[in-house]
Amino acid sequence: MSTSENVDATFQPGKGIESLVQQGNFEYTDGEQRAWSGKATYVPDQRLLTLSQSPRVAVGASVTTAKGMRLYRDTGEGVAEGDVKSTYNDMKPEPQGSLLASGSPIHVTAQSMKATRMPTIAVYSGNARLWQDAKVVQAPVIRFDRDHRSVVAEGSKRQPVSTVLVQLDKAGRAVPVTVTSDRLTYTDSERRAHFEGNVVAKGAGVATSAAAMDVFLEPAGSDQRTIAQSNTGKIDHIIASGSVVVSQPGRRAAGDRLVYTASEDKFVMTGGPPSIFDAEHGKITGVSLTFFRGDDRVVIEGSQALPTVTQTRVAR
Repeated sequence: MSTSENVDATFQPGKGIESLVQQGNFEYTDGEQRAWSGKATYVPDQRLLTLSQSPRVAVGASVTTAKGMRLYRDTGEGVAEGDVKSTYNDMKPEPQGSLLASGSPIHVTAQSMKATRMPTIAVYSGNARLWQDAKVVQAPVIRFDRDHRSVVAEGSKRQPVSTVLVQLDKAGRAVPVTVTSDRLTYTDSERRAHFEGNVVAKGAGVATSAAAMDVFLEPAGSDQRTIAQSNTGKIDHIIASGSVVVSQPGRRAAGDRLVYTASEDKFVMTGGPPSIFDAEHGKITGVSLTFFRGDDRVVIEGSQALPTVTQTRVAR
């Protein structure tokens, strides 16, 4: 059903209505989908509704605005173009989730969007940005599945995927950790953010680069106040692989595999063989290297086949 201030109907001889143009406070209802705009054009043969003049479409509690929209009634698909913004208001707290577990609205902006109604999946293109509270994903293309709270983000040569996570410092304060990559895959029920291709993670005085990185997040928990306060998306541990490099002021470690544990602020590097260099102690290699962010402790383990080797510069 649609209503408006006026309707212009064009007819085909012997075939009925060719098109309908409705203008002035247009309002449309189709099941749980509703739409509003200043002007709408409907073509019955194509089952296509085109909205212009500040269109707005709502499906349940989720709302999308854009410069122009097309709704395909046969397939349930929708296309939005120009300054697209979607707000998913019907999010409930998910105790077993993490990055998108808050009950706060999820917002997405982009230049264009294509969506399906069943299941509710939307692909945002053109400087797409998705965020909930302080957690942000930005990329050329973002595919968002509302029902499963999953995100697939694709980067480009000019614009990598940028993801902002949360880590606690020694004082228990939440500090941002920014991860850039070629691709991100995340599903909230798994609490694992998989990054691949030119991965770089920066936060709290440490930068880590690798070919691939899995960031495992803490569950939001059952405390509804904690979830409501957006205390979600915190890093539990990280596993990085492929040409891993960890850089701190005055210290650099390299290897094939890294395991980072947030609760201990501990880095364990293996493969390569791993090595660590600092200006004071020189370069050390071994079977595995364990070091901590907050102090100068380094634990090096060797083996009979690969003993620990230390190379130290001596001033003449």
